[in-house]
Amino acid sequence: MIYSIGIDLVQIRRIRAALDRYGDKFAKRILGEKEWEIYLERLDKANFLSGRFAAKEAVMKTLLSYFEHGELYYKSVQILNDIYGMPYVHLEDTDRERIFKKEVKISISHEREIAAAVAIMTGD
Repeated sequence: MIYSIGIDLVQIRRIRAALDRYGDKFAKRILGEKEWEIYLERLDKANFLSGRFAAKEAVMKTLLSYFEHGELYYKSVQILNDIYGMPYVHLEDTDRERIFKKEVKISISHEREIAAAVAIMTGD
């Protein structure tokens, strides 16, 4: 069963401009610990961060009915990759408990100047 869907688009140039202006401090406000480690190794930092930002926004839209405004943070929603390179959503334990036995699936796409993401919450 599908419970909710979220989608988001991000202009990569806006993320690139924020990185140029604020440096890695900007990325550090958005990325969780594991994502930060991956980010530091990337050469395409603006593309990576744009995709992660779009994915986090899409995930947060799927979780709106489970959290009050201000209870969920960018850093607590991590978008990681499995051994095959497919993205998945990693929530902190306390956040994951709030959605019970549901799961959030994510897809991220990049075009020349746009990063897009779709998140779907599924369950029994």
